[in-house]
Amino acid sequence: MLQGGLSSTTRTCGKPACSCHTDPSRRHGPNLYFTWRENGKSQSLYVAPEHGEEARTAQAAWARFWDIGRQIAALNREQLKKRWTRDRRKAAARSRS
Repeated sequence: MLQGGLSSTTRTCGKPACSCHTDPSRRHGPNLYFTWRENGKSQSLYVAPEHGEEARTAQAAWARFWDIGRQIAALNREQLKKRWTRDRRKAAARSRS
């Protein structure tokens, strides 16, 4: 499981004479990158083609985990809302007695 996203991008290389610098259609790639935020900064990691499927599987596992976590959080909010409403009503009833 990996928290973050996957993106496929094309890039220019470090060779100034390479045609990728003057012709966008000649850029290198597309290459897969895994991206995440750490300490408030965006980070990225190149994913070699032989690791692409592994990265996709790990990121999909994170997406499933995140979705399940959001569903649990929604259920917990509803339970708290009901309990707090019930507690408020009990407190109001006691104060009227």
